[in-house]
Amino acid sequence: MSLVDLGKRLLEAARNGEDDEVRKLMASGAPFTTDGLGTSPLHLAARHGHYSTAEVLLCAGVSRDARNGADVNAKDMLKMTALHWAAEHNHRDVVKLLIKYGADVHAFSKFDKSAFDIALDKNNPETLVMLQVAMQKQVDAHAERMDPVANSLTLTSPFVLAPGEVLGLASLIASANTQTTSGDSPAPPAQLSSSTAGTLAMLPALAEASGAGGDAGETEEIAEANPVGSALQD
Repeated sequence: MSLVDLGKRLLEAARNGEDDEVRKLMASGAPFTTDGLGTSPLHLAARHGHYSTAEVLLCAGVSRDARNGADVNAKDMLKMTALHWAAEHNHRDVVKLLIKYGADVHAFSKFDKSAFDIALDKNNPETLVMLQVAMQKQVDAHAERMDPVANSLTLTSPFVLAPGEVLGLASLIASANTQTTSGDSPAPPAQLSSSTAGTLAMLPALAEASGAGGDAGETEEIAEANPVGSALQD
């Protein structure tokens, strides 16, 4: 049987929800082709609500030794993804499955409709909630990737520890936040340099020396053992 015939049979098996046949055809090397409208096997499984068939197709795509697999975000001639079709026919279990496998909930069809828009048009409240949650999660994940150091500690000015003085991290952070939120325009924040990181690493030792009744001499000894901290004090 030619690859073209295998591809056609895979489309038909996906349309009918024939899981065993889908597995057999994929094992025989059936390509993930589309029909004249750009409809893929996953489109058909999602459109007709064949959850297990859709899962078989998606698992083929993530298998370590897979030769091919279903593209969860593939679009047909109408730029509809499998998620669009699952929302169109309110197959909630299939919607959940597609989201699990990374379906883009923000994808738009040829008619500028997202899966959420379609579910709204169809008045499918449970599907709407599911899609809304997924949309927010994807937005949050994108924001974290765009600004991975948004929550890292920054300093707007250098600080110096006087002999015998211990600076806690809590006060350091509070000071940085106060400067950031004040009416004055602070200097552009800089990420912690290696020297500053070295000084912060010495804070526990300084605190221990202070708590044990250590004097300025002991503190100076610690500073001398750490030239990074000494450089900041000069």
